[in-house]
Amino acid sequence: MQEELVQKAAGTLPAQHAVAPKRPRGQERQQALIEAGLQLTASRRWSEVTVSDIAQAIGCSVGTFYTRFHNKEAYFAVLQQLLAEVLQQRLDAFHAAPEREGETPAQFLQAWVGLMVHSFRLHRGLYAAALGQTQQQPRDANTAHPLAKLRLVTRGRLVAAMARWPQWQGEVAAARLGFAHQMLHGLLVSAVLTDPGPVRLDEAALVAQTAEALGAYLGIAPDHRDNQP
Repeated sequence: MQEELVQKAAGTLPAQHAVAPKRPRGQERQQALIEAGLQLTASRRWSEVTVSDIAQAIGCSVGTFYTRFHNKEAYFAVLQQLLAEVLQQRLDAFHAAPEREGETPAQFLQAWVGLMVHSFRLHRGLYAAALGQTQQQPRDANTAHPLAKLRLVTRGRLVAAMARWPQWQGEVAAARLGFAHQMLHGLLVSAVLTDPGPVRLDEAALVAQTAEALGAYLGIAPDHRDNQP
């Protein structure tokens, strides 16, 4: 997914945040700057990252950075928008995959939890930085955030996917699934911010144990064939 995001950075970025490159060299520099941001947010808090750090990571000057992006805030907005777009593509691919045919509710639930956990693992730094930013903004402003919009889409797709089973149709079922989504999202937010354990974000057991816990809340019996070591 990291490669997908960098590749997407080769395209035209929002004009309110970035200057479109006129030559292939500028396009390559744009991609390199995006990749540098992903690497830096993987190990450092966004508030600690400077424009100089981003430029230095790819061996260019601060001036070159400003030929591509208006400022650090605009650059970060581009990172978040690109991430939301790539995650949306991955979500679409997941729901359209042939594996969705013939699944039991427990199998689907475990696969869906696996998708969510993988996304947070791969981009934990960027998620943490985005969460830090939203905590400083009014709640109303956060609803327009690309990742906040994606969260609503993800919840809606979960409800729609589960509705193929008759027992998961209707408003009551949708409300329970919405809360299951809320619990998973809260767990993953906690993991990227502090990773308190005892089962940490990088541990393989997190997917199976989380799916089983959500299944218990939803009344979905685990499919033990999928949980064999």
